[in-house]
Amino acid sequence: MKIFLLAALAAYLVAAIHSVLAFLNKRLLLERVSLVALLFGFTMHTTALIVDWLQSGNYPLFYLRETLSFLAWTLVIAYGVAWCSYRTQALGSFTLPLVTLLTFIANVVGENASVAHGVITEGQAAWLFPIHTTLLLFAYASFFVVFAASVMYLLQERELKLKTFGAIFHRLPSLTTVDDIGSTAVAVGWILLTLGIFTGMLWSATRDGIFWHNDPKEIFAVLTWLLYLAMLHYRYIAGRRGRRAAWLGIAGWGLVLCTFLGARLMGGYHVFN
Repeated sequence: MKIFLLAALAAYLVAAIHSVLAFLNKRLLLERVSLVALLFGFTMHTTALIVDWLQSGNYPLFYLRETLSFLAWTLVIAYGVAWCSYRTQALGSFTLPLVTLLTFIANVVGENASVAHGVITEGQAAWLFPIHTTLLLFAYASFFVVFAASVMYLLQERELKLKTFGAIFHRLPSLTTVDDIGSTAVAVGWILLTLGIFTGMLWSATRDGIFWHNDPKEIFAVLTWLLYLAMLHYRYIAGRRGRRAAWLGIAGWGLVLCTFLGARLMGGYHVFN
């Protein structure tokens, strides 16, 4: 129901504003307000997804509106996990504005009701579709954490190189912390992406007997998979982190955007509305 999503949007806006203010002013009270608002917004958002699922009868990852809403929801979870693990409030200044924007778009965008639900729900393994899409969106959320950590790393490294030690230096986590966040997030995201691609291939094979459609989204997904595999190799096997790994994290997020939005504009097998 839209009222729940609107309530989530309002709460996310409050959380985003207070998160940015807490980052700028280093006020504990502002951070607490942001966390309380975020928790309320997440509760309303979860309720909205469940209600939409019950009312429409299909998993809430079919239309663009539902996909954007679900992505925002996964970003909140990713941020929550990172915050509980590292207590890095600065990450919220990157994540919560994006969550607010995605939720806003989900509130205003329309949906093409003429598309039959059977397009994706038919077949013996229709249950693979929600698993496939959920894994992919959680992977995207993890990769955004990698992107945010990479940006924070480059900003912090610049402060250290210039020896300015300004406001950014005192508000961002240490290089070790942001590097650890990026390393963990890229590993989790790559595993989720791998499982998402695999379940997508199985789902496709049960629908029309074809594993690979040479679709723009499939091509970008494989390119994204390869880039983050290279990033994992660079970090864990070659034992190299730091600046180059941070730039790979930023480039990876660019490929994620191409997979999520760019491929949709190109059309193909994966565009349902």
